[in-house]
Amino acid sequence: MIAVLVIAMAATAVWLAVRTLRTLRARRRGTPEDLRESTPALESFLVDALEQELAGALGLRNATAEERRPLARTLRGEPDPELVTRIEAKVDRVELGYLRYAHESDVEVTVRVLYENGEVSETSRRLAGADVPDAIRTDLDRLGATRIFRTWVFPWQRVTTL
Repeated sequence: MIAVLVIAMAATAVWLAVRTLRTLRARRRGTPEDLRESTPALESFLVDALEQELAGALGLRNATAEERRPLARTLRGEPDPELVTRIEAKVDRVELGYLRYAHESDVEVTVRVLYENGEVSETSRRLAGADVPDAIRTDLDRLGATRIFRTWVFPWQRVTTL
């Protein structure tokens, strides 16, 4: 009777260990670390593109640089609670598309802003391959893909783990 109980407990422990490993691997595959990885050139393009796009969505398109400064600071990691609320009410998500042609080393990066009302806006720019995050270059090379998409996370939505 005790032997059966010991075997059952061992089998349960093995099952839990395998399940935990699978869960951890699935979480690691395309989420927080890849989303946070960036380069200065990519981050600059992304923030500038989002600032232009969101200025229009928030009614700041014709605003002065001083009036748009809180938006710029919010997108660069110093969130203004009022702006965060307004942005999250309008924006469903932001996606990044990376396109590399086989005969070129440059990568075309597209920022797609998908709004809650169903509208979509896009802005693209070509970046040197060195200005694209390592994880993206690795995936393009490893998968032999010409196009990769990632969901981008606003700075205030990022969770930092210890």
